Amino acid sequence: PLGPKTIGALNETYGFSEQKNAEVLFRFLMLAVPTASPGSDVLDITTRFITTQGRMKYVRPLYRALRDSSPESQALAISTFLSNADFYHPIASKMLANDLSVGGSKANRGDKTKKLLLAGAVVAVGVGIGMVLIRGKRR
Repeated sequence: PLGPKTIGALNETYGFSEQKNAEVLFRFLMLAVPTASPGSDVLDITTRFITTQGRMKYVRPLYRALRDSSPESQALAISTFLSNADFYHPIASKMLANDLSVGGSKANRGDKTKKLLLAGAVVAVGVGIGMVLIRGKRR
């Protein structure tokens, strides 16, 4: 990884942290997060980006980078995710919760509904098989 001084020089020279282009900002943050110190501007910019950009293409790698860089960054990733879990698509929310080893998101609340739908499908298949067997005996 690049050092903090190099990241700072790149940011000063090219103004990556002020970028409105999500692709450019994402790539800069992926380089900067692993070397960011707690309380740095990079972490603030990353938090702003992952709470305003919901695409899993950008959000999931940044949450993973936060999780893997330092204990402080990991705590920031978890607290940011928990306070913004409803912002993300349910699939993204579930995958992020899994990546960060946290639960309690809305994505995990539909498990009871899924089980009920599965039970209903099993009953429907059973009824269908029964009807086929009954029709076969009549002929």
